[in-house]
Amino acid sequence: MLLYSIIFPIISIIAIVWFLLRYLKEKNTLITTILWTIFWVLVSLFAIFPNFSNSFARLFGITRGLDFVIIIVFAVLAYTIFKLYSRIDKLQDDVNKIVKEVALSNEITLDEKEE
Repeated sequence: MLLYSIIFPIISIIAIVWFLLRYLKEKNTLITTILWTIFWVLVSLFAIFPNFSNSFARLFGITRGLDFVIIIVFAVLAYTIFKLYSRIDKLQDDVNKIVKEVALSNEITLDEKEE
């Protein structure tokens, strides 16, 4: 048995438990938890049974299992980048709103400054 077929399932179990704990603490949505759990289960299956990736790839019309794994990894990375970009954009909007509110509440007129 190869080293990666031992290490990846252990990493997968840790990741699944971590996502479940985050869901229980209401830091993740149910959909996010389910998607990441499916991803990590597939990683474990592909590590333990490398030929399973070939069978799974053929379901999607891809000839080699490794190509399928690479496509899945790119899809997960693209999804993660999109989610991060959306969160950063929302945080930037929130910061702008807060700065505007603070600036308006602390507005000093010229008459008050001269006194």
